Amino acid sequence: MSSTRWVRLGAALVSLMALALAGCEDDTCKKSEGCTKNGLCTGEKGTACKAASDADCKSATACTKEGRCSAKEGKCVAANDADCKSSENCKKSGTCDAHDGQCIDLSRFIDPACSKTCKSDGQCVMQGGKCAALSKFHCFASASEVPESDSACKTQGRCAVKDGTCVAESAKDCASSEACKTEFQCTAKDGRCVATQDDCTKSQLCAASGRCTSKDGKCVAETPADCKKSGNCKQSGLCTPKDGKCALTSNADCAQAIVCTKFQRCTFKDGGCNK
Repeated sequence: MSSTRWVRLGAALVSLMALALAGCEDDTCKKSEGCTKNGLCTGEKGTACKAASDADCKSATACTKEGRCSAKEGKCVAANDADCKSSENCKKSGTCDAHDGQCIDLSRFIDPACSKTCKSDGQCVMQGGKCAALSKFHCFASASEVPESDSACKTQGRCAVKDGTCVAESAKDCASSEACKTEFQCTAKDGRCVATQDDCTKSQLCAASGRCTSKDGKCVAETPADCKKSGNCKQSGLCTPKDGKCALTSNADCAQAIVCTKFQRCTFKDGGCNK
């Protein structure tokens, strides 16, 4: 056999081997665990297996269980809510919303871009270019049924969602809030917890500090009468309303207080009653 024929035969054999290897490579990907689980079913010689089409993904566990049914950049991802809603995890655990290629439960999700407004106002996820509240869990700033201590629900009683905002819907919302416990803002009105006149009159704020008048939903010291009946006026001379609180402002304030009648500290000086 001539050398030329040997060369041609060798070239033909190389070509056949290359085709066989390429076919083997493809077959290897289709039979791999990566194909079954993650849709990595397509491979070419010298490259890793990848998800080349939605068809690769749809037969994989990644799609049926996790909703990652669309091929993107060689991987299976959740491209839209429809991908997620058809998954087993959606039905079992509520992860029915597509976000960054994964299926999640947006009602319990906190977007890092909204971390600041999440705790203060419950606006935890990005919607239409701005942070918004979608569920009570956002108002709780928590994925559990227990509100975080610095959440909009716990601090202000805004525990329910309306139009992307956390609001106070009921007296129950307000009752467990710090606003009710410390400021007696225990009545739900127009989406927030407010202090009514009755709330203020009956409150410890009135008895101790003279903040007996409801104004703009808060208990404030509005009149001399508010202050004069307070414990702080009788004890320390804080008897004059100023900026919503009872303040010590003069000798006259000191004169009616126990610090004067009992301890002779009757002169107003340096912000206090002195001898």
